[in-house]
Amino acid sequence: MKKQPEVTDATREALVTAFFRLARLKNIQQITVREITNLAGYNRTTFYRYFPDVYALIEYAEDDFFQRTRKALEEQANGGQTYDRQFFEVFINCFRENMDRVSILMSEQNRSHFIRRMRENVTEHIDRQIVDTPKKKVVTDMFFFGVFSAVAIHLQSGETLSNEDLLDIIQRLFAGWYWPQITEGE
Repeated sequence: MKKQPEVTDATREALVTAFFRLARLKNIQQITVREITNLAGYNRTTFYRYFPDVYALIEYAEDDFFQRTRKALEEQANGGQTYDRQFFEVFINCFRENMDRVSILMSEQNRSHFIRRMRENVTEHIDRQIVDTPKKKVVTDMFFFGVFSAVAIHLQSGETLSNEDLLDIIQRLFAGWYWPQITEGE
């Protein structure tokens, strides 16, 4: 008998929530399936119905964040994608609203993985011609790793820089350097 989708979603979310509770206490690479299932109140077999391993759970949580962010940005764009201040505000707000999980996903030990997946997720929705040369790929990597590392530090440090200043820096970097670099010659 198949379980109801609501039950399946609730079970998956309980496992993910247990993982993040544990991740507040210890390095994510040290968290075991047994610890997750004990905290969530399920057995290991249940965990493996949803995820092949802990890394798949992490990727599921990242994908969930990427989908939520993409949805918020699409709602803001309302049919036309513009990279204005409001776009970047929505982007930063997505990070802030999901800070409990994002701070763990962007922790020192997982930051490179998260940013690489964020870059892949975003660039798959951009015209492929924009990132088709080695130079454009390097520029895209530099932009994503720099900006998202700065956002992580900003959000985790208790906002030593004002949100307005951070948005200004990101928007200027995007408009003044990144976008001209990847669209040159088009």
